[in-house]
Amino acid sequence: MELIDFKVKFEEAIARNDSIVFFCNCEIVYSGRAEAFLARGDRIIIVKGDNTLLVHQPEGGMPINYIKPGSRVELQELENHLVLKAQNLDSKDYLDVEIFRVYDFMSHKLEDGLKQELAGNERDMSDMIKEHPELISPDFKPLSREEHTTFGFIDVFGHDKKGNLVIVECKRYTASLQCVTQLRRYVEKISELKGVELKKVKGILASPSISPNAKEMLKKWGFEWKQVNPPKRLERYNKNQKNLFDW
Repeated sequence: MELIDFKVKFEEAIARNDSIVFFCNCEIVYSGRAEAFLARGDRIIIVKGDNTLLVHQPEGGMPINYIKPGSRVELQELENHLVLKAQNLDSKDYLDVEIFRVYDFMSHKLEDGLKQELAGNERDMSDMIKEHPELISPDFKPLSREEHTTFGFIDVFGHDKKGNLVIVECKRYTASLQCVTQLRRYVEKISELKGVELKKVKGILASPSISPNAKEMLKKWGFEWKQVNPPKRLERYNKNQKNLFDW
């Protein structure tokens, strides 16, 4: 693509507030959080409708350079090449992209605005455990989700066949010492609120894995750990986990 044709298309797309993607041979100078120089090479450059600018190399998922939303983006013509200047005065970031050749260009007005809904978080785990209590124990009977205490919300609250109250704290990542401490606070608070002996309140930490020191502290305080993975998208629960017939 001729540089003059690219310049016309780019400026028209910017005026329409389009999202822009183009492939080019360029050299980059950045100044802001650090100082950086990237010699000539082939890159993918994205300019979004909010003037976020991203520079990607042919490999890898992260941009090699970027400018935050709300930046000023301007294309200037020099003697034998173009310079795409982007600056964000709030963050004091400056990016100059010297463009020597453009291989391809595309732009489009994009409409979205929706927020991503995450699957497999603690809420999903507690829903799964409430519907499949055998993941914790064959005799676990959930009573409620998100039982409120002054320390926060207990993920799953219930009892077992021996009459013990059971508190299940869910973590979608490796459980740490802090998670064990949090579980202990919940156990102590429920013992106080319900007026039952501390030994009649069981604490269970449910997570995909647990750190060795956290597991040791759990044992010291008389709590338990159950390996439970967050539910996968399009699956109600992980079929590899124990179910009622495996106990």
